[in-house]
Amino acid sequence: MKKTAICIMAIALCGSYALGAVGDLTFMKKPPPSRTNARMYVSRFVHGGADKARGLVNEHSVVGDLRGAASGVAVAIDSAKPDAKQPDVIRVDFTGKGNFKNAATATIKMRPAQRNVTMGVIGPELMTAKIGGRSVPVTVSGTYWKQAERRGLSLMMSAGVEGECKFGSKTYPIRVIDGNGNLKFADALKPPFRPSSMMPFDKVVVATDGKFSTASATSYIGQPIFVDGKLYTVSVANMKAKASPMKSAGGKVKVDAARWSCTLIGKKYFVTLNGGKDPIVVPPDEYVTANYTVYTGADPRKRSAIIRGYGSYRGGKSFTVAAGRTVDVQLGAPIEATVMSSVRSGKVRINLMMKDPLGGRISSIVTSEGRRPPPPSIDVIDKAEKIVYTAKLAYG
Repeated sequence: MKKTAICIMAIALCGSYALGAVGDLTFMKKPPPSRTNARMYVSRFVHGGADKARGLVNEHSVVGDLRGAASGVAVAIDSAKPDAKQPDVIRVDFTGKGNFKNAATATIKMRPAQRNVTMGVIGPELMTAKIGGRSVPVTVSGTYWKQAERRGLSLMMSAGVEGECKFGSKTYPIRVIDGNGNLKFADALKPPFRPSSMMPFDKVVVATDGKFSTASATSYIGQPIFVDGKLYTVSVANMKAKASPMKSAGGKVKVDAARWSCTLIGKKYFVTLNGGKDPIVVPPDEYVTANYTVYTGADPRKRSAIIRGYGSYRGGKSFTVAAGRTVDVQLGAPIEATVMSSVRSGKVRINLMMKDPLGGRISSIVTSEGRRPPPPSIDVIDKAEKIVYTAKLAYG
C-alpha cells in the first residue's frame, strides 16, 4: 500500500448576484476563483486501485481524506479511462465516505515533465457539491504534481451565497464568501485574531455603490462592518442574512491620505476599512494595523503613487480608540529607514529596512507611473567622514 501526502486549499469567491426577498440568500451560480483561502490537508494518501464499486477507474488511482475546517471530504486522483498512463481526473466526494461513484469531477490537464516532475493544471471548473440535500455550486482550480513515488494536489474550492440585506433604511447587494471550506457560510470570527490573509472564516461583502469592487465594505461574520457612516454586524442563519446596528458608542480613526484601506486588529474587534480624508467610526478597542494600502490620489480610476505595509501587528505599536474620540493613525509615510550590515567570509552585506510610524514593515512602494522607485545607494564613511565605499542596493 502506497502512501503520500496531498495539500488542499479551500477558497471562496464571488460572481454575479441574484435577487430575492430582502435578507434571503441563494447560492452563487458561478463563483469565480479568489485568493482568500483556508488551507486543509490530507495527512494520509493511499492506493485506491480500479474499484468499480467505489467509482474508481484506474489501477493506479489514489485517495485521501481531507482534514481541517472542511473535514469529511474525500478526494481521488484518477483517470476517465482505465488504460490511461497519467491521471486526468480528480474526484471529490463531499460526504467523506470515500465512495466516488457519481462524485463531482474536474479535469487535470497534464503538462510535459520538467526536471523529473510531472505537473497538471486543474480548472477553473464548476462542479456541484451535494451537501445536506442541497446542491452547492463550487468552482475548483489547482495543480497536481508527481515526482517518482511522491505526489501532491493543491486544490482551491470557491463558493458563496448572495442576496440583498437591509442596513438601516437602505438595502444593498450582499455576498457571504465561504472562507474555511466547509460550505456553511455562517462561521463567525471571534478573538484572538490574526491577519486577514490567514483568517479561515466567512466574509461579508456589501456593495454600497451598487456593484462589487475593491471599494465595497467588507468584514467577517460577527464582526463590525462600516456602512453609511454607521457600524453593523451581519449574521447568517438558515440562508438568511441580517444586519444589526452596534449599540455601543464608537470612536473614530483618521488617516491623512486621499484614499486608503487597512485592517485593524483589536482585542475584541476585527475591522476592515476603506477610507479617505474623513474620519471613520470604529468600535472602542486597542488596535494594531495589518495589510494596508495608501494612495496619493482619491480617484481609483486614475493612477497614483502607492505605499503598502504589513502593519504593526508583528511587534509594532498599538493605539487605543475611545468612545467619542478621534485618533490620527499614520499609515505609510513618514518612512523610517534603518541600515543593517553584516560580515560573512570577509564580505560586507548591507540591507535597508523600511518601517512606518507604528513600527510596521513597508512591503512595497509604487510610483504614479506604476514603477518601483530607483533603489538607493549608501555611502560608507570613515572617522574623518571620508567616503570609503558606496553600496548600490538592489531589490531582493
